[in-house]
Amino acid sequence: MHFGSALGMYQLAKSLGKECNIVTEPIGDSLGKFWEELNSIDEYKNAIVTEEEAIKLVSNNTLLIIVDTHKTSFVEFPSILNAAKRKIIIDHHRKSTDFIEDAEVSFHEVYASSTAELVTELIQYAKDDVTLNLIEAESLYGGIMVDTKNFTFKTGVRTFEAAAYLRKYGVDIIKVKKWFQADLESYNEIADIVKKAEIIEDSIAISVCEKEDENTNLICAKAADELLTISNITASFVMGKVGEKIFISGRSIGDINVQIILEKLGGGGHITLAGAQLEGLSLEEAHDELVIRIHEYLTEIM
Repeated sequence: MHFGSALGMYQLAKSLGKECNIVTEPIGDSLGKFWEELNSIDEYKNAIVTEEEAIKLVSNNTLLIIVDTHKTSFVEFPSILNAAKRKIIIDHHRKSTDFIEDAEVSFHEVYASSTAELVTELIQYAKDDVTLNLIEAESLYGGIMVDTKNFTFKTGVRTFEAAAYLRKYGVDIIKVKKWFQADLESYNEIADIVKKAEIIEDSIAISVCEKEDENTNLICAKAADELLTISNITASFVMGKVGEKIFISGRSIGDINVQIILEKLGGGGHITLAGAQLEGLSLEEAHDELVIRIHEYLTEIM
């Protein structure tokens, strides 16, 4: 959950005496409980701004902090990226060709479990003391939890040190897990996606989310995770369409490198968790292109 990283950097900036805003659009129903709790806190009612509001705030002295991506094509608001002259990148994904070239600082650590882990380290070891609000600590914890699939993938000593630091704030793990619970309608959508999955090369699952709404990307990610719970499935890919973009979520238990496969489609990520965005293709065309790239990858590693 990249929003946790944004909240962490917001508090770090405030602790240094800097004015700071978080630029985002309202989160969809998939994280409705988190969004509702965040908006109940007075401090964030003015801190969170839309793209239009943020553009008006940009000046020559503005520092734009980009979290959880280093790719120009993955930045949520390209207009702000172009307007801001000074930039910092904090990311954990493997560097791709489409990277932001003019950042003043790039804290880019591919061995970290998540951007939330990196942000937690920045806060923990900052020269000036930084005190997190409970929701900030919980959202950072949630970011680590999601990217590591409940601390089972891509974890290291630093991951658990960061989690332990956040737990000191009184993180309610059950509440954090409830933020990511699917409602019955979403759960049925995920079950339908899993049911329709096709299996290629005996162990790779591919499926499509037919429904198109603001939660499609997250539904695809959850369905890809769910497919990995099936016996003999070592990798999964789920795709869905939002507007003119097709989102692909790739997941693996480690035997198949979904990162390399989706890099062939302009995406990126990690060996066990990756994603891509395609434009100008139908779902059927995107599906066929994905199958080609999977076979290319399997041929290369044989």
